[in-house]
Amino acid sequence: MTQSSSPPASAIQRVPVGQTMRAAYAAVFSSLRLLLQAAALPFVLSLVVLALAFMAGENVFLSFVLMVVGFVPYTLFGVAWHRLTLLGPTQGAPVTFPSWKPRHWRFLGYVMAVTGLFYLLVLPFMALGLGDPGAEGAATVGTKILLLASAGLAAAVALPYVLLRFSFVFPAVAVDEEYTLANSWAHTRGQGFRLLATLFVTALPMLAAIWAVSSLLGVLLLPEIASSAQDSGMSPRDALHQALRDNAVAFGLAQLVLAALNYILAALMVSAVSISFRFCTGWVPATGAGPPVTPHSQGGVES
Repeated sequence: MTQSSSPPASAIQRVPVGQTMRAAYAAVFSSLRLLLQAAALPFVLSLVVLALAFMAGENVFLSFVLMVVGFVPYTLFGVAWHRLTLLGPTQGAPVTFPSWKPRHWRFLGYVMAVTGLFYLLVLPFMALGLGDPGAEGAATVGTKILLLASAGLAAAVALPYVLLRFSFVFPAVAVDEEYTLANSWAHTRGQGFRLLATLFVTALPMLAAIWAVSSLLGVLLLPEIASSAQDSGMSPRDALHQALRDNAVAFGLAQLVLAALNYILAALMVSAVSISFRFCTGWVPATGAGPPVTPHSQGGVES
């Protein structure tokens, strides 16, 4: 499949889990300067949305609007990083202030559609955990715990599986392909669990790093909040606000560190999906240089 050509009817090869993970890390950590460039505007916009959401409080309508607007920073970043991964730094280098193009509207539309599908899929799993709130007895409690555990386990596997089956639409739209959710579903047939495994092993090291840094920051900063609450008798919410005001610089630096790690994680996920898309569809750019790491640059396909 070349750029702007018709996609194949089905996947042309399987997703190699280990090779895709290595290629994703190579693509991201060899382009940290470009990552900073791609993430700069989305990061600032996400902070603005977060501040507005905080001020919106319990206003349901404003909260919903801001949730939708919150997809815009990810759209800018996702389009930029998919393009860099697939087109390479010559054709796909991100810019600090990208213009909003038709591909961004399509990408945003698919993000909202897949998010809406996610919420629809959540409902049956929530229903599994519902019981009669007036019922009593150990047997009923035990049954409900079992239902909740079963629903949680099923959701943890089924929801990511279904969403990943539609994930190829994002790299395709980012490079202006005529591509639909139906194409993605066809190209990921038989690949869903391989995609799950690929995303899991790719994310795991960064998730461990984020957990470690968050724990360290918690040890350093949370005692300030607890101390403020204990000394002043304030509520936890008021104590948090006071601690934020008193330690603005420290909290700001902590947020920058966590944001940097989260953008690295997001870039790894986007790269892994783009590279998987290349493997399954055989996609290559129509002209010019390809991406830094191509599906066949590291040898044959592995299991």
